[in-house]
Amino acid sequence: MSHYRDLWPFLIGQMNYDDPPECLNTSQCREVIINAQVPLEWALPLYGYAMPFIVALTLLTNSFIVLVLSQRYLRTPTNYVLLAMAVTELLTGLSCLPWLLYYYTFNGYRTDIQYGLSQLWCFSFPYMATICPSIFHTAAIWLTVYLAAQRYIYICMPKMVRNHCTIHRSKQAIVAICVCSLSIYAPEFFATYNGSYTLYNPKFNASRRICLRIRTKFIQTVGNDIYYYSLYGLHTLLSHTLPCILLVCFTWKLISAISVADRRHAFLVARTATRKYTIESSETLELDPEKRKGFKLKSRESFSESKRLQGLKQNTRMLIAVIILFLVTEIPAALIFSVHVSAVAFQINFIQRHYNILNKLLIIRNVLIVMSYPFRFAIYCGMSQQFREVVRILLTHRIFFPCSKRAHEILRSMHHGPHARLLQNNLPGGTNTLNEPTQFSDDRKYPYDLQLEEWNQSRMASPRSSFLNVQSEVLMKVIQTTTPRFLLNGSD
Repeated sequence: MSHYRDLWPFLIGQMNYDDPPECLNTSQCREVIINAQVPLEWALPLYGYAMPFIVALTLLTNSFIVLVLSQRYLRTPTNYVLLAMAVTELLTGLSCLPWLLYYYTFNGYRTDIQYGLSQLWCFSFPYMATICPSIFHTAAIWLTVYLAAQRYIYICMPKMVRNHCTIHRSKQAIVAICVCSLSIYAPEFFATYNGSYTLYNPKFNASRRICLRIRTKFIQTVGNDIYYYSLYGLHTLLSHTLPCILLVCFTWKLISAISVADRRHAFLVARTATRKYTIESSETLELDPEKRKGFKLKSRESFSESKRLQGLKQNTRMLIAVIILFLVTEIPAALIFSVHVSAVAFQINFIQRHYNILNKLLIIRNVLIVMSYPFRFAIYCGMSQQFREVVRILLTHRIFFPCSKRAHEILRSMHHGPHARLLQNNLPGGTNTLNEPTQFSDDRKYPYDLQLEEWNQSRMASPRSSFLNVQSEVLMKVIQTTTPRFLLNGSD
């Protein structure tokens, strides 16, 4: 059917139309030739076979992320952002899946070449193939930027956490990002639309349908060049270039802050490694040298502070891994898109001579973007033991055995029992009184913790005269137990 396209100007004057559009005589429409824009030899294996599998995998992994982070006891500022990212990434793949399945997987391209696209597929092609995936992907990009900014505030500006890193602010940011992403691509809904028309040539006694891209009065009013230069310039800046620059800056700042915190923590640990445990009193409690031998004691307060900071840094490392994974695929995608737009806008002859290569790179770009989505789930599972635990519980006791009495008991304890607070602190974005992020540590109380609390309470209530008599017995019981968490074995 290629001879129809080669003789297009000649055939126009000899064919009859079903309700022919007026744009054919005013150059306000053009035929949509999909195989000329998307090389079939590359699109068929990547779009037709690889992409459906990747989208199916994304549906599975992101559904688990949504299921875990939507739990009532995990409603935190960071988790709302991660949840919105998972949803927008999932919609990016699902919005283009019907078109890819029809045209490439189920050989719709053969129907297009032989008979032309039907009215339904001709009209929906730009929305499924370009506009809707771009809207959702842009939202995912800016949600990642917001996540990086939120991490930056947690690490580098902790005084601003209470005012700026709240659930209400996260909801506002998510809604604003989604609305702005829709606004960036909104002009495409009003500038053009696709229509399918039947052409009959009595000379060849053949008919076929053609898909036309028709410009509306909106683009005629604005001007063709002004519209396309402004639109694609805006897409290049707001959907690709600016987010990548911001992500690189925030990631560099976060990595630098984590490195400084690690060095400072190592220095403090080295200084306090040989510091003896003392009781806040004018007198120092003298322990039996034989029972004290082999131990170097460390302040409980410094241990708790160290554990809190370690949890904060661990969560930030996990989110940095998510951001870096995003940059690995998004920076090449931004470069390819920018070169593509520049070649058309500035009429760069060298690039236009190799325009077919750019079209192939665009296919690879789109596949790599969607391919990166399932790796988010791998990062969460690989860097959060508690995330794996919640996934296991949900799989075992809600999906596979939903009617089990034991399942209901476990789920009830997750929502209302002592595990609820523990899981909330240990999953991505878990909160505390300052809306701080994940605490990757075990905050359960062990017997010697309870003894220590009893010791602290009785110390405050006891008179100074009975201080040594009452507290020595409690402390000796603590030392005689298996090595407590606030005691470290000595090296000498």
